[in-house]
Amino acid sequence: MSQRPWGPPPPGNAPGRAPAGRNPYGYNPYGQAPQGWGGQRGPATNPYGRPGLQPYGQPPRGPAPRGRSPIRALLMTGVVLGLLMVAALAVSNVADGGTSDTAYQNDNYQVPPPDTSPPALPQPETYDEAEQLLVANPFYRQATPTPVRCDADPIDVGDASDSELEEHFSGLMECLVRVWQPPVEGARFQIVRPTVTVYGEEITTRCGKSGVNAFYCGADQQVYYSNLLDDAVPVVATDKWGADVVMAHEFGHALQARTAILISSQALGQQAGDESTELGLSRRLEVQADCLSGMFLRSVSGSLRIEQSDVRGILDVYRAVGDDSVSGDADIVGNHGLARSREYWGQTGLNSGDVSACNTYTAKSNLVR
Repeated sequence: MSQRPWGPPPPGNAPGRAPAGRNPYGYNPYGQAPQGWGGQRGPATNPYGRPGLQPYGQPPRGPAPRGRSPIRALLMTGVVLGLLMVAALAVSNVADGGTSDTAYQNDNYQVPPPDTSPPALPQPETYDEAEQLLVANPFYRQATPTPVRCDADPIDVGDASDSELEEHFSGLMECLVRVWQPPVEGARFQIVRPTVTVYGEEITTRCGKSGVNAFYCGADQQVYYSNLLDDAVPVVATDKWGADVVMAHEFGHALQARTAILISSQALGQQAGDESTELGLSRRLEVQADCLSGMFLRSVSGSLRIEQSDVRGILDVYRAVGDDSVSGDADIVGNHGLARSREYWGQTGLNSGDVSACNTYTAKSNLVR
């Protein structure tokens, strides 16, 4: 089977024990090995159209989350959940480059160092609570600060050494935490700054064994990046923001984990017991991470000096990892979303600072196809 970077976890390894504390699932839900995937790029068109909001204007409010019934029943069965996520992004409208007079937001916040012993991830106690966390999470009621300073430059991942890659990505994680700390903590969750480990062809982590890939591992809440990823997916190297797009998406999964969206989505997918529902929830999870990564780029586009001329290349990174682009099958029903869906949600994030815009769990099914 061909190597496919940024894919979902397989049925995988035997799970480890859960961390201390109440765990309705019975086992460590994040103990499975990641699996990669890849393929050729899809067409450079967006059948969904492009939103046209100003990057720093007042974002529109998303649809109000639907209500739910009171708590029904406690989860009684163990759930074994993997936690590897695809990396891709898109950009629509970007800001002009920042100047010395720019009033950057959240600039006095002291970003903590990478946390190698992070607090346990939050998790729902019932399936009903899990659904509430997907459609009406308090995270959706927050907004990202904009503009935010990010002292980073594009990196040539093909020529950079492992130490240079780790230094660059560690700096990017600092920027990501600076953007996302206010909305995460505003929703009464904890944010964690992950380490970034650069590796070669294969690595064994607490999530199991992975080949050429980029992924977030929920078992240790850290991020991993293969130095061969640019060979597997050339757009990562040919677009100057490609690698940062990848890592902003992976941090999107870290946000989902820290706000209990990730475990809730995967628990409900397994509880449903049918492949169609599980695939649909997986796609909503993945394109939400695309949206969150686009929202990050919106916040830092001024300080990074992302130009309109960069837009098409970043959009191509999204499209390159659509299920149809990867498989070559235009009719595929996959677990990450078609190229057009991934581009649409990346653009949605780029055009809004309101986290509710990324609530893919209340979106129409044709937008998460």
